[in-house]
Amino acid sequence: MRRPCKTVTVWLLTAALLHGHWLAALAAANEGAVQRTASVPAAKQTTPSPAGEVQELLGQTASAGPAEGVTVGIGYIPPTATAAVIVHPRRVLTAPESELLPLEVISAAGKKEFGLDPLEIEWAVGMVEVAGAGPPQVGLILRSASPLDDSQLFASLKRDTEKVTLDGRPYYRSGNPLLTPSIFLPDDHSVIVAQEAMLQKMLKNHQDPQPGRVSRIIAGMERLPDVAAAVDFVPLRPLVLGLMLQNPPPPALAALQDVPPLVADVEAAVDLIGNPSVYLAVRANNAADALKLQNIVSAMLEAAKGMFSDQLQRQAESEDPVERAMAQYLRRIADHYLAVLQPDRKGDTLYKRFDGGQQTQIATIGFLLALLLPAVSSARGAARRSQSTNNLKQLSLAMHNYHDTYRKFPARAIFDSEGRPLLSWRVQILPFLECQDLYEQFHLDEPWDSEHNKALIPLMPEVYKNPNAAAEPGLAHYLALVGPGTLFEGTEARMFRDIRDGTSNSVMLVEVNPDHAVIWTKPEDLPFDPENPLDGLGNAHPGGFNAAFCDGSVRFISATIDPEVFRRLAQIADGEPIEDF
Repeated sequence: MRRPCKTVTVWLLTAALLHGHWLAALAAANEGAVQRTASVPAAKQTTPSPAGEVQELLGQTASAGPAEGVTVGIGYIPPTATAAVIVHPRRVLTAPESELLPLEVISAAGKKEFGLDPLEIEWAVGMVEVAGAGPPQVGLILRSASPLDDSQLFASLKRDTEKVTLDGRPYYRSGNPLLTPSIFLPDDHSVIVAQEAMLQKMLKNHQDPQPGRVSRIIAGMERLPDVAAAVDFVPLRPLVLGLMLQNPPPPALAALQDVPPLVADVEAAVDLIGNPSVYLAVRANNAADALKLQNIVSAMLEAAKGMFSDQLQRQAESEDPVERAMAQYLRRIADHYLAVLQPDRKGDTLYKRFDGGQQTQIATIGFLLALLLPAVSSARGAARRSQSTNNLKQLSLAMHNYHDTYRKFPARAIFDSEGRPLLSWRVQILPFLECQDLYEQFHLDEPWDSEHNKALIPLMPEVYKNPNAAAEPGLAHYLALVGPGTLFEGTEARMFRDIRDGTSNSVMLVEVNPDHAVIWTKPEDLPFDPENPLDGLGNAHPGGFNAAFCDGSVRFISATIDPEVFRRLAQIADGEPIEDF
């Protein structure tokens, strides 16, 4: 498991080292690279033309730039491709602008991890095909300026392949196409790494090039820039719409749901060296849909401005003059950037170009934010979910250790002699969470809201808090299910022998929705209703919630789980079978 992590790290390091170039340009083609005029957006040049004309233009190669005389094998892109990206590492890394980068490190890391030198890669073409309900098919072909050493090339990927030959060339056929790609060396300078089905499509199209929407877009570029990308958005519409239905945008951005049916394809290009520039074009189904898109984009920018203004307003009311000045500055540059980012429209296409200097930096900042914010948000969400899983594991372990000590689980509360609940089970297990000192501060014969015990509420251990929820002091998000048939039904403590459905099929604790959090010392948990078993559950994290089971495991449960299945999981001795969930 260590090698994939190193591999990802190497490429992330390389991307970070190129950050200086990305601050000069990032997502489209410049005037010298992809010849366009201000009055005719690039997407019009890529309008599908007769197959014979496009096939002649496609052929096997496309010009990568007059300075190099290097040609790119775009004929490998099958007509069914959904998207393709072309990059020129050697052109960028060996340019004068790159001389201060740690090229020696990049070169050594590439050789160590992949068996090839990134500085020698003249071009690489990556492609993906999304069709139907099956997994996407991915392929990559790259060409090296120097001969490739087959014995060193992608050694880690070859472990699960069978070496054969194809047309007399080395061919490493995958034994598990879903997990391991196949590898083929069509000549001494080129290598294809792709899922088996995609590899066969690439080779077939290279022999007899057939045009598709993606290849037409790329073929329409007079000269390929440092980075070029094309996306056929039509096959992606159901996927994007489905994701939006599962995770609707906030009300202020609800119009985003109207975008996917309007978009036909997307073209982007970047020049990182020379005269840095950015170009992005989105082609709609027709001119009317392009106008709708433009209106939606304008509305989204205004909505973003409004959301930003609301945040700035609080800062503008600060007593600190520096904070007030900062709010004024941020509002001024926000107005400027939002005006600059408004797209232009020509016919059925929305497009935006930034050529060099400040405009390119503005485009780069916007593009980087568009890329980084979802990634950062996703990474933070994954980290919080992982932390929440660890919290529940600690609580499960504490429950097990409590059982080992007292031969039973804690009851749902500490009760007085008259059966009145005083303090939660969360207080009872404190000694098993390395919180003995805090436990000894409680008056166990007093209720949670006595003057003494109430003062201890702010001292809640972090293990009781879902890191994905708002920071509200003293509120616990991990509760027991209390109701008919659950582990914490009634006032009596239960033992392992009471869990007749099996510990791996019986829920112990759940991660509740933020609005169902309770004061951690209060003897209150989540009421369990067999008729509505998911009440209070489902949105602790995007898509679902964590649950700790009686065997000590923690599993993520989808918000769309069958309520009947969850009812059976919640009741520890109903004797009913459990389906997959």
